[in-house]
Amino acid sequence: MKAKVQQRCLNKKSTLVDNEKRFKRACEQIVQLNYSLDALQQRYNKAKKDNHKSFRYSLRLRIAIVDGMRNMYYDYAHKKAEVVAELRQELFGEVVDIVSDETDVEMYE
Repeated sequence: MKAKVQQRCLNKKSTLVDNEKRFKRACEQIVQLNYSLDALQQRYNKAKKDNHKSFRYSLRLRIAIVDGMRNMYYDYAHKKAEVVAELRQELFGEVVDIVSDETDVEMYE
């Protein structure tokens, strides 16, 4: 019986470590996508200033794609953060607050 409890605890700890790695990697990807988005936005603004309509169209499409990818990574990271918070609560009794844009909006309304 005690071995089963230890095995479950070990499984939860390995799940916690795995989810923390995935969360961290998703956050790193979000940072990289933000850099890409900034670079594309600068290129778009330059094309707009120089009135290069053909470049503007393709850059707008790329901006939309990168923005969509960033949003998907954000959703994924948020889900992983919820799993990590739940596992930390179960294993260590820690209370982890997940901060997001939605939380900030609710606080000020």
